[in-house]
Amino acid sequence: MKDFKIVLILLLFTLSFSAKAWQNDEELGVLAIGFVVSDIEASEKFYTEIVGMVPTGQFSLDEQWSMDAGAANNKPFSVKMFKMKNRPSATILKLAYFDKTKKQKAKKGIDVSSGVNYLTFSYPSLEPVIARIEKAGIEIVGDVKRDGYRIIFIKDPDGMYVEMIERKG
Repeated sequence: MKDFKIVLILLLFTLSFSAKAWQNDEELGVLAIGFVVSDIEASEKFYTEIVGMVPTGQFSLDEQWSMDAGAANNKPFSVKMFKMKNRPSATILKLAYFDKTKKQKAKKGIDVSSGVNYLTFSYPSLEPVIARIEKAGIEIVGDVKRDGYRIIFIKDPDGMYVEMIERKG
């Protein structure tokens, strides 16, 4: 629950700095999703080399900001940001990291608890993605093939389910 509150505050923080985007209907949508990660290097490598995201910036927040925000137990932290494509309207994935963050227990499915349990990415073809996944030795935990689409599920370094979709036709 504490991690969910941190993610929510980070999202609200980002939205507050992007009020200009609300003035233009073309920019409406989810601005950012924030995850607290236990190992920023492993997560950064996963989201760039496996998922295919590009870095778009980073920032750090001090103890005073943390205290004022009331979301991180007065601990300073840093955030690295990524997008699938570096466009103004693309959703930002924010990976927040602290000096020490305990990794959550592995989930055995997206149905076991409320909150953010998976993230979805869309690709024109899953073949290059699957090649990167296999090369990295990451387990594909699910593979659904139906008329018109294919979906695979993997897990990120912190055990978050990642859904990858290829739409056909």
